[in-house]
Parts: sequence; structure tokens; C-alpha cells
Amino acid sequence: MTGTAANGRDHLLRERRGAAEWLVLNRPERRNALTVELVRDLADAVAQAGADPEVRVLVITGVAPVFCAGGDLAALSAVAEQGARAVTDTVYGQFQRLVRLMRDVPVPVIAAVNGAALGAGLDLALACDLRYVSHEASFASSWINVGLVPGMGGAHLLTRAVGSTRASEMVITGRMVQPHEALAWGLVNEVLETGRLAERVAEVADGLAKLSRPALSSSKASLRRALSSDFDHELAVLGAVQGGLLTGQDFRDATARFRRGS
Repeated sequence: MTGTAANGRDHLLRERRGAAEWLVLNRPERRNALTVELVRDLADAVAQAGADPEVRVLVITGVAPVFCAGGDLAALSAVAEQGARAVTDTVYGQFQRLVRLMRDVPVPVIAAVNGAALGAGLDLALACDLRYVSHEASFASSWINVGLVPGMGGAHLLTRAVGSTRASEMVITGRMVQPHEALAWGLVNEVLETGRLAERVAEVADGLAKLSRPALSSSKASLRRALSSDFDHELAVLGAVQGGLLTGQDFRDATARFRRGS
């Protein structure tokens, strides 16, 4: 397994398992929260894997016990100090680049959700083509709790996945959804015992690797055309909106509460 150095450690681990490239968020001390640098490296890894003819499947997961707790508030606050334009450029340049690449990469992307997927972590899982989850998983569009909108297109993707009524409840209230409820809603493909998740995802990846790569790519493109009308426009709007919210008082107050541990 290889990684990318960040602050003296590898914040993204990469492992080739057969024809599958596994990308593992590795910031357990921060609950695998996303920084600008981690998102940049994850996007680069997705792009590189998509260009490699030997890679037939991508798997995204996190070091246990959390899939991804969202954006790193301290890191986002540092960006916010630079002003709304810097926030918008970051959203466009890194976070939204990642979800666009995941949409456009010519191989299936599987989320192996082994714990909480919150805020940007939920958006990350939603941007994958398939979602297999453990009994330890949980899901919340928690952006609202820090005065933000789902800046990686999560409201758009969530509405497509579970319908407007359930998406509205998750996005507007931030309520937590447990794995079997997520399965009933159509948010995830399968719920597995914790120790069985990686094995099951590997089985699915092996099965996909045996299929025609051009056919998979074309099928994925067809599905995305059906599901992604005006998605780029939505991302463009979100980039500007998030720029104002991240530099606003509500987010500063929420970040201060987070730092106090309240």
C-alpha cells in the first residue's frame, strides 16, 4: 500500500487489489475529515486510476472506524479567512473537481462505507456509483449544522437517490440515517456485517473487472446522463453560495463551538 505524505504522515493510502484500485482516507485522528490537500490528492488518484487501462474498478473507503466525518472545519476556516473568492475557488478547484472526476472516470466507483459518512463524507459516498456499507455506517447531511449547504452537490445527488421528501428531511434537518433505513430508502446497495464489508466489496470489484471496460464506461455515462441534468450548473451555483456562507458569522460561530468541543 502506498500513500501521499501530508504533515509527516500519509493522508491517502492507495492499494492495488487485482484490477481494483483502493483509495483509503487515512486521517483517523481527525475522523478522516477532508482537507483541501486530501481532496486534491484524492482527485489526482481518481484521475490517474481512470487513465490506467489496468484499473477496472475504484474503491473509496476510510480507515476505521469512520468513513469520512465531512470537511475539516479548521482547514476550511483557514480558507475562509482569505475571503469568499478564495472559498469559491477552493470549492471549484478541488472539492468540485473531485466529484466531477468521480462522475466522469470511465470505471465504476464503489464506496465501502465502514462508519459514519457525514456532510462532505455523505456527498463523497453519493458521488460513487455503488455504495456497500457495514452495520457501523451512518449517514447525515450535516452541513446545515455548521451553517453551510452541501457544497459537493450532495442535495442534488441525494434527491436523485432517495427522492425529494427524504432528501429534504436529511438536508434541512441534518438528521442521521442508520444503515437499514438507508437501504430501505435506496441510499445504499447492501448492508453487511462489519467484518464482511471489505470481502464483499472485493467480490463485487472482481466481478466488475471481468466485464467489458468499454461497455461499463458507456453504461456509466448513460446512467450519469439520466441522473445529472444541470449538475454542472448546480455545482457552479453552490461554489458561489458556499463562498458567502463559509465567510459568514454562523460558520465562524459553529467553528468556535467545535474548537471548544461543545
